[in-house]
Amino acid sequence: MSQPQSTLESKLADALEQRDAVLVRQLMAEAEFVLLSLPDEDDDEDAANVLSADIDDMEVLVAFTNEKAAEAFVQSMDEMYDEDDEIEGYVLQGDALLDYMPPDHGLLLNPESDDALIIDLDLITLVQKAEA
Repeated sequence: MSQPQSTLESKLADALEQRDAVLVRQLMAEAEFVLLSLPDEDDDEDAANVLSADIDDMEVLVAFTNEKAAEAFVQSMDEMYDEDDEIEGYVLQGDALLDYMPPDHGLLLNPESDDALIIDLDLITLVQKAEA
């Protein structure tokens, strides 16, 4: 009988537990991530307002490991948005996500799910510098 295949989320969780920046970089480079953009009345209409959060005094960019996780998040948070709000999703390669991370931000993957993961600022900085 064959071993069940590990998911990206479980592989990332193991790499994060070990604080293995090279492995995290490799796993992210092989994957695609979904970012959500929310409307903001104060910003230019053409500018994307990518979802971010503040967790334990750390700013984090919010991303999802697949479209299903992003959709579940949006549905679970429907009280935060007006019915008219248009929430857009952007799919990015992992390398692009790392290249365009806002400065001084960690990364929160799959919030409000059983697979939620946080990559703190110190580790994300090491991941960005690591060679895949």
